Amino acid sequence: MKSHLLTLTAAVLATFAFTSCGEKGPDYGDPAVKVSPGELSFESTGGSQTVQLTATVDWTVENSSSWVTVVPMQGDPSKEVQTVNVTVEANDDVERTATVTFKQVDGTLTAKLTINQKANIPDIQDSDVKTVSDNVNAYKYQRFRLSGVVKSLKKDGSFNLVDETGSIPVAGLNASEQPYGTDGGALDNVKERYTVTVVGYRVDDGGKAQLKYAFLEKVTEYSEPDPNTAATKSFPYTADYKTAENGVIVNNQVFPYAFDALWSWSANTGWQASGNKNDVDYTTEATLYTEKVDLKNAEKPILVFEHIVGRTFVDMDVAKEQTSVWVRKEGGEWNKLAITFSYPDELGEQTVSEDIKLDAYLGSVVQFAFKYTSEEGKSAGIWQILKVEVKKNEEPTQPDNSTGTEDYDKPGWDWNK
Repeated sequence: MKSHLLTLTAAVLATFAFTSCGEKGPDYGDPAVKVSPGELSFESTGGSQTVQLTATVDWTVENSSSWVTVVPMQGDPSKEVQTVNVTVEANDDVERTATVTFKQVDGTLTAKLTINQKANIPDIQDSDVKTVSDNVNAYKYQRFRLSGVVKSLKKDGSFNLVDETGSIPVAGLNASEQPYGTDGGALDNVKERYTVTVVGYRVDDGGKAQLKYAFLEKVTEYSEPDPNTAATKSFPYTADYKTAENGVIVNNQVFPYAFDALWSWSANTGWQASGNKNDVDYTTEATLYTEKVDLKNAEKPILVFEHIVGRTFVDMDVAKEQTSVWVRKEGGEWNKLAITFSYPDELGEQTVSEDIKLDAYLGSVVQFAFKYTSEEGKSAGIWQILKVEVKKNEEPTQPDNSTGTEDYDKPGWDWNK
C-alpha cells in the first residue's frame, strides 16, 4: 500500500511539473510602439481624427498641449492594432503645432505624432493706442504704434519698450510689415537705449501683456553726452553735490540691462555710483564728468574732493582698484591722478581728499572725472562724491633761498631767512 502511494505521489508531481513548465504568457511579438499616420492636420474649427497604434508593450501618452485631447491616454500590450482618438479645439489665433508622444511605460520605446492646425485671423483693425499705459485698451487683432526706449535687450531680440507711462515686453521685431502671426527676432540696427517706433499687437502671455508680431518703423541711435559740452566756471570753484547736481555729465561705458542708471543723484547721497542691483553684482563702468574750471588767472590751484567709500566694497584695496580720479586740459587727453592718500582708514567713513596740486595746468581750462567700475561676483561697492573744490593752496611753499634738501619740518626752521 505504501509503495502504491509513493508511486501515485511521484506521478502527480511529475504531471504538475510538466504542466507548469509548459505554460507561457501571451506572445505579443517583438516589443514595439508605432503610430500611423505620424502627422494630422486640422482646420481652424477643430474636430476629431483617429490614429492607429501598434503597441506590444504597456504604453502611455505624453501631451503638454491644452488644446489637444487624446483618448485613451494609456493601454495594455496587444497583438492587434489599437485605435486612438485625437480631438483638437477650435483655433482663433495663428497657426499652431503640437507633438503627442506614445511611449512604453518605462520610456524605452517611443512614437511621435505631430498635430497641425490652421489659423483663424479676422480682419486686422488699427487702434488709437499711443502710449504703453494705453495698451490695456487694445483688443486682439488691433494693431497699434508705440515709441519708447529699448531696455534689457536680449540675444533673441526681445526687450522692454519704455516710455514715460511705463514699459511693455516686445517679443522681437520684424524689419518690415509682415502678416499677423509672424514672429519677430533680433535686428542689427536695434540696440540697448536706442529709441524706436514699432507697430504690433497686444498678446496676453500667461496673464501678462506683451507686444508681438511687431515690425520696426523708426530707430534713433543713442549716444553718450559729450563731456566737452559741460559749462565752464571760474576759479575758485566749488560744487556741493549735497545741494545740487551742479552740471555734471555722466557716461556709461559698461551699462548692464538691469540698470536705469549707474551714477545717480539725490540730496541725501550726492552723486552715487553702484554696480549692485537687487543684491546682484554686475560688471560695470561709468564716469562722472564735472563742469570745466578756468585756471587762466589761478594762483597755486589744488583739487580737493569729499567722498564716501561704502562699506559694501570687499575691502579698501578693491575700492582703490574700482574708483579713480582723472583730469585733462579742455579737449585733451585724460590723465589719472594719484590719490593714494585720499581714502579713509575704514570703509564707510566720509573723508576729504589730499590736496592735489594742479600747477601743471595753470593757464588752462581743466575738467575732472570720477570713474567707477565693478566686477561681477566681486561685491560691487557704493562710491559717493559729495563735494569738489578747486581752490588756492594756502599751505606755505618751499622758500626761494632753499636748496631743496632742507627738512622744513625740523623745529626752528626759519621760513623768513
